[in-house]
Amino acid sequence: MGDTYQTIADRDATPEEAPRLARDVVNWLVAEGIVLAEAEPGWGLGEHPAHPPGPHWHKAVDDARWGAPEGVAVHTERHVFYSNFNSGGPVPVSCPYCGTGVPDQSSAVSLLSAAMDEWYATGTADVECPACARTVPLPAWNWTDDHLAFVHLGFRFWNWPPLSEEFRARVAEFLPGHRTAFLPGKV
Repeated sequence: MGDTYQTIADRDATPEEAPRLARDVVNWLVAEGIVLAEAEPGWGLGEHPAHPPGPHWHKAVDDARWGAPEGVAVHTERHVFYSNFNSGGPVPVSCPYCGTGVPDQSSAVSLLSAAMDEWYATGTADVECPACARTVPLPAWNWTDDHLAFVHLGFRFWNWPPLSEEFRARVAEFLPGHRTAFLPGKV
């Protein structure tokens, strides 16, 4: 069986603004009755506390018949989110400046691997685009199907039915001018 997750990640939040933006989103989720105010251990996978579902959790999903949700874990520190619900093919990545894609998965790994390690360790890493030669911060690279997100803010919904497009768009409104990624998966 396994556990499923859906993550809404803010691709542009800085470490300094992530806690404030998280509060804004959580306050709205609580006001709507989608989650309860206090995050507690045991409502998500792992040690990270999560907000239990509220009495109106169904407002966030397409069809409430397909699940009994667990919690919403809010991450406001450096984190790499991933999706394993992609097409199963290569994971193309492209430069945000020139739009040129890395031709295949092994090229992407070769180009970005050291930067991924550096970003995970320090929170910053740049990669020179092989096409336009611009220096690009790792989080700015565009991953097809939002396969990876190197971020400082994310909301992970554990075992919820599919989140509605409308709900996801509403969450994004609390992150003005920021790019968001949607990363579903299963463990």
